[in-house]
Amino acid sequence: MKMKLTVAALAAAGMLSSVSVRAQDAQAAADKEAAAAAPMNAVVVTGVRRAAQSAQAIKKNSDEVIDSIVAEEAGKFPDKNVAEILGRVTGVQIRRSGGEASDVIIRGLSGLTTLLNGREIYTSNNRNLHLADIPTTMLQRVDVYKTQGAEMVEGGTAGVIDVRTSRPFDFKGFSSSVAGRVENRDKSKTNDPNVSGMLSNRWKGTYGEFGALLGLSYQKGHYQDEITWNSPPSQTVPSDPSITGPIDLGHSSVKGVRERYSANWALQWRPVREVELYAEGWSTRIDHDRQSQFFIGTLMLPTYQTQYTLFPGTKQIDTATSTGDLFALSSNQAPREDSESHQGAIGARWDVTPALRVTSEFSRVSSHWQQKFPIMEMNAHPRTIVGSTYVNGGARFDYPGYDMMDPNNYTLGVLIDNWAESRGQSNDWRADATYDFGDEKLFREASVGVRVAKRKAAYQHESQNFVPNPGNLPAVNAIPGLTCPSMPFAGDYGMNRWLVVCDEYQHANIDAIRKMYGRDGQTAPDPYSMYTNQEDTTAFYGKTRFGFDAAGVRIEGTAGARVVKTELDVNGFSLINGQQVAVNRKTSDTDVLPNLTVKAYLTDKLIGRINAGKSIQRPAFGDFNPGISLGATPDGLGIYGGNGGNPDLKPITGKNADVALEWYFAPTGSLTATVFKHKFENYVVRSLALETIDGRQYRMERPRNLNDGLLEGVEIGYRQFYDFLPGWLGGFGLEANYTYMKGHLVDGGKEVPFQGMSKNAYNINVLYERGPWSGRLAYNYRSKFVDTFNYRTIAAPVGPIDLIVDPIETLDASISYKINDNMGITLDVENLNDRTYNDYHSIPSNPRDIRRYDRVIGLSLRWKM
Repeated sequence: MKMKLTVAALAAAGMLSSVSVRAQDAQAAADKEAAAAAPMNAVVVTGVRRAAQSAQAIKKNSDEVIDSIVAEEAGKFPDKNVAEILGRVTGVQIRRSGGEASDVIIRGLSGLTTLLNGREIYTSNNRNLHLADIPTTMLQRVDVYKTQGAEMVEGGTAGVIDVRTSRPFDFKGFSSSVAGRVENRDKSKTNDPNVSGMLSNRWKGTYGEFGALLGLSYQKGHYQDEITWNSPPSQTVPSDPSITGPIDLGHSSVKGVRERYSANWALQWRPVREVELYAEGWSTRIDHDRQSQFFIGTLMLPTYQTQYTLFPGTKQIDTATSTGDLFALSSNQAPREDSESHQGAIGARWDVTPALRVTSEFSRVSSHWQQKFPIMEMNAHPRTIVGSTYVNGGARFDYPGYDMMDPNNYTLGVLIDNWAESRGQSNDWRADATYDFGDEKLFREASVGVRVAKRKAAYQHESQNFVPNPGNLPAVNAIPGLTCPSMPFAGDYGMNRWLVVCDEYQHANIDAIRKMYGRDGQTAPDPYSMYTNQEDTTAFYGKTRFGFDAAGVRIEGTAGARVVKTELDVNGFSLINGQQVAVNRKTSDTDVLPNLTVKAYLTDKLIGRINAGKSIQRPAFGDFNPGISLGATPDGLGIYGGNGGNPDLKPITGKNADVALEWYFAPTGSLTATVFKHKFENYVVRSLALETIDGRQYRMERPRNLNDGLLEGVEIGYRQFYDFLPGWLGGFGLEANYTYMKGHLVDGGKEVPFQGMSKNAYNINVLYERGPWSGRLAYNYRSKFVDTFNYRTIAAPVGPIDLIVDPIETLDASISYKINDNMGITLDVENLNDRTYNDYHSIPSNPRDIRRYDRVIGLSLRWKM
């Protein structure tokens, strides 16, 4: 009976498709549990507690292994985009750069699928959406699925992230909110605005009930990342090949500005209680201008006169002083990117009978991305360099007696004239039917559905981007407005500033610059970069919900299977026997993806859970590109460089099992543990391997299928508010989670690590809410991980090198004050601990770089009614 009531309530709330109904069940259950748990005279739970209570109920009542983050009130989250809030979810790790959280992985793996309101969403040539592009101001909640039901869109061996926005029927009547935020960033020294608003209303008329919602968001953010680095260790002393050290040292000051314009809208119409129709959409535009002010200083070459010292007890270079005709290069890499993504959907729900529900939906996604990316280089001509290869995780170097801020000390170098563009669109139709047999039956519910989707993607980039110095270029100081000082470093790593070609000058004068280098206009596309791919999928699923009692224990579960046929048509060009040849690959695969869930209600507060299933993850469209790019100059070993795609890739297959024990001892109190195991076949990684092409050896980087892999681990989560403590202490709460992972891939019979997987990760969030005050202190830790396996292959005694990242720790904080029922103010600090990012070449005493990021202080004012 409880299930029927929940479904009826959800139908009244306008949650339309079978996926949406199942996804929203727990939200309704949270409201009912809160009402049942509270005494008659209890204060209504709101804010932080209510959000935690809803998230806990979603996890408890879901069939799948899931973690959720719920808005404290409409659109109010403690972070400004989806990627950042996911960093506090059990089993999820993120990386931050470019002023915000970027990459998201689940249980150490990047193979995830992103959904928006249960529908697939992605960028033009990738499988998922860049989650930082979704502002939290338009969200209702975010669900992270570690397992997948048969009714869910296939894809995502790591998991599924479903981002849910509000609809007008979520509110009782008229609702509106406006939020303004100003951000101060310490390294970029800027104050940036963020503004958002939402209007929603519902009303009844002659033809039924109507609802409309509109949300708008604008974000602007400057940022500066400062990096100092060493090149991989090499044999730098000809008289003693056992001594190794970096040939080059360098700095990189990355600064940029990103503007995001986002909008979401929804219309709902319920002519009668049994029928509902809706239309909704989401759009975003991102303008991203950045520049990487790059400096390379060569420390050691056989032609230099060098004095050096070694780290005690090692054969590794510590410090060096070199004189001679030194190589020093200033490069400003200045990409400007514009991207747009849109999703629109129309759908309907019809309760044919009290037991039978039918839903149907059509959605369309379109996206476009383009980049203009000129790089201009200048050469400096110092005679002495003094360098230290390991200073606080990076490199320190200087040029005594040489002024790197004097344009007379530079000459123009090469021009690298890059551009790129991608487009994508998809049409997606699905229909579902669910029949409720009743809670007294063994098989209580049956669902069936079909989904047909057609997706296209295309990509191209420039040809002949490298333009050498023609030899007759003017002097640097003879070109007005050409040079600018680089951004200063906050840390002390020797040479603090140098001159770069101004990024504004590069873009404003790009045609004149091309003519100066002997080129007219933008070059045609590189045929080896061009591809057009079409992917057609047809999926059918069947699923049943069952339940029974066994020895006094209530058992509930689901069993189902999804059958997916994927047809891929890949078109591009490849290099065969020195000739450009058109390539077409057509493949067809059929996958059967079974899924089983079992929940045992051991007591009214203790739940045991078993989930098992199979999943697939298709490679990114760009990975199928048959084109290759080959370098023209060999390295010291006579091996050329190259990269490309792989049209023969197979989808990754995952066989997954989760076993969980969950104790819900209070509406906002739980202790959960999950043991998981994933077995993989045809796992896709980008890796280097030697290939012979037209009689030359190339070290080719391209995506490849590995034989198999294994990942296993455990997740532990704890949540509690300490209401039993006296006085103001009763406002404290704690959310903490820990994830342990271990695993490997098999490459040529050798076990290699998953790229990006930390063995240990945990979050500790101290919460407080009492009266008008609320706050949080959030600490995030992830242990070291392999960024790139087989990053370089250096001659003995060094051999293959992996790029490994040191542990990362992040501390954020916020405090809010509720001025009245309609207005509140929040002060928050991101990167409170001024974290650093350190990575190294295989062993810690061979560092690659250290990176420092902005500390962000934000002040927000929020109004609602």
